[in-house]
Amino acid sequence: MTRAYYGIADTAIGSMLVAGEGRRLVAVKFAVDEKRLPRALEELHHELHGKFELERSEAKVAALAKQLRDYLAGKRTAFDVDLELSWVTPFRREVLLACAAVPRGQVATYAELARRVGSPNAARAVGNTMRTNPIPIVIPCHRIVGSNGSLTGFGGGLDVKAQLLKMEGARLA
Repeated sequence: MTRAYYGIADTAIGSMLVAGEGRRLVAVKFAVDEKRLPRALEELHHELHGKFELERSEAKVAALAKQLRDYLAGKRTAFDVDLELSWVTPFRREVLLACAAVPRGQVATYAELARRVGSPNAARAVGNTMRTNPIPIVIPCHRIVGSNGSLTGFGGGLDVKAQLLKMEGARLA
């Protein structure tokens, strides 16, 4: 089992749990404060399939938290992190990396992502991967929209999704 550290980052869109160490980013979870932390850690342990031993250390995730805070405050336009995706299935990894390649200020549809990973009939599987994205914001699932250009599901809420897209300069249909 690999150790991952976590801490809580207060950001422009609320408090978030950040897990990783140094440049290695394992997970980001929305709406996690001290009160919600125990439940969030249970969820995270399950979501990560028990592959990580989670230990609190604000210091070990400080650089990651700062990048997230700065991005959400409009002080940075990209992340300088190593995505820890070794534990996800090959299909999910491909989808997450394809999502990460969607440029700032642009959007893609679930169907487009499915085509990009060579599975043109897998739009629903892509949607499920986006729904369970372990590293939202950094892997910008907020840039993925419905086939008609509509905003669909986002763990931070559709209002936050719209806010992020606007901040990034994306034009929606």
